[in-house]
Amino acid sequence: MHTDRRTQTRGVRPSIAANMPFVALYPSARLALWGLRYWATCARQERCPALLLRDVFVSAGAPLAPVSIDRLMRIFATASRHPPALGCPACTRLTDDEAELLRAMLSIQGGEGVAAERVLSAWLPWPAAEVAGATLTGYARLLLEAGYDLSSDRVPELVRPP
Repeated sequence: MHTDRRTQTRGVRPSIAANMPFVALYPSARLALWGLRYWATCARQERCPALLLRDVFVSAGAPLAPVSIDRLMRIFATASRHPPALGCPACTRLTDDEAELLRAMLSIQGGEGVAAERVLSAWLPWPAAEVAGATLTGYARLLLEAGYDLSSDRVPELVRPP
């Protein structure tokens, strides 16, 4: 009998807190946060993040994830009262905002029905938070469908093309 991993009862979730070391995150959470950090860093430097995001997430088996990242981050860039504090890809510690976003994604993947809009409304007006919430939900689910469960230290085995 095959059980869908999204409906399985999960064990104790990892604690994601502000100022925790980036390397203490499970690999799936590091990948999820890296995408957001990379996009934000490129935007600050007026560079296009598309090519590397595409290559990384295609290699990771989640080719549509960059679309969600781009949409979410564009909403922050155009509609936020103040954008979430996102470090650079090399930052060694999580910010409060990064921890909050990862906890929301963790809840989404766990099927707890957390309203991501409530988390995002700290940065965005309500109509934009609703759209961003759907986008963050899509990002979290795309990662989970590709095997990147933020509550697990396991990641999918990547198969290199011949």
